[in-house]
Amino acid sequence: MYGTLGVLGYLLNGMGAVLGPLQRELNVDRAAVAFYPSLFACALLIIGVVGHRVTIRLGHRVSLWVALCGLATGAVLLTTQARALTLFGAALLGLAGALVVQVVPAALNVRQPQNAAAAVAEANAISSYASVLAPVAVATAVLVGVGWRVGYLLPVLPVAIAMLFGVRRLADREQPGPTDAPRTGLGLEPGPLLGRWTALLLAVSVEFCLVFWSADAFSEWHRVGAAVAPALAALFLLGMAMTRTAAARVTAGRHPLGIVVVACGVAIVGFAVFWAAPVTVLAAVGLLLTGLGISLLYPMTLTRAVAAWPHAPDRAAGRAALASGLAIGIAPLALARLADHVGLRAAFLIVPVLLVVLGGQAALALSGGRRPRSL
Repeated sequence: MYGTLGVLGYLLNGMGAVLGPLQRELNVDRAAVAFYPSLFACALLIIGVVGHRVTIRLGHRVSLWVALCGLATGAVLLTTQARALTLFGAALLGLAGALVVQVVPAALNVRQPQNAAAAVAEANAISSYASVLAPVAVATAVLVGVGWRVGYLLPVLPVAIAMLFGVRRLADREQPGPTDAPRTGLGLEPGPLLGRWTALLLAVSVEFCLVFWSADAFSEWHRVGAAVAPALAALFLLGMAMTRTAAARVTAGRHPLGIVVVACGVAIVGFAVFWAAPVTVLAAVGLLLTGLGISLLYPMTLTRAVAAWPHAPDRAAGRAALASGLAIGIAPLALARLADHVGLRAAFLIVPVLLVVLGGQAALALSGGRRPRSL
């Protein structure tokens, strides 16, 4: 499951790295190329509604087989010369990736009920490290003159290897019922889903605004080359991976909402440095710090959302996928459209606004303004 999420991380964040070159090839504005990740978001919406029925019927192992096949095929189609095929490839990537997002959190919550937050964070650490490789591979391919498509196709062979050696090793067991896997971890008690769903929506919105447009920010604000910009943008993903790797130690004994409050504070400081830095090096340090802060927002909010319904973790994971789809489809596109009118620097102020709302929501719950169970 960790490896499958890593493959998805490479392909999804690699898409973010190629938006700039794709925009220049097609000679369109930012909003037009933002449609590609929006296809992924639409797929998340679809899976969020019906995905739990698929995974319950097929089981987690078969669902991962189907997802890996879809990821490999979609990646190949995305790199063809025909725009219609590239759009279909993006949509297929979205459907397969959405299935991964549906299966992995639910399966980890079932198999690791006492350590669900750490398990989800560790899985996302693997995804983040794989994500770091994507912009580096794209940048290297551009630098040596073979084109971004070669760099983006590098994960196709690992997908095949994962299919042959990774997925088949998963035990094909019946999923335990709610009485077999109680959620008793700190902050992971059952409760209403809406507040937790909203927190997840905000967390994913922040993350993907930076995933998709930080490379463009370096190009526009600091005039770095087409090969350097995605490499610098990878520092955000590196920061996320570093913290997620230590998730078990960082989260042990701490309430997820408290972690969210601190993480939002760190991310706001890092973003301020990234946004206002007059030199490239300082901006890169700020982006790395932003990644360190944002890293645990998704695992904490996702785990709490899935834990809200211990009697139906696959359904809860489907609703979580729905939140992710809305976030990925709306936030980066809104930033792109705003940037076309007021400039990228002003548009990027969406990020601290979202962080303040998310951190304030969690702080209010912890301070007694609302009971934590309602979030």
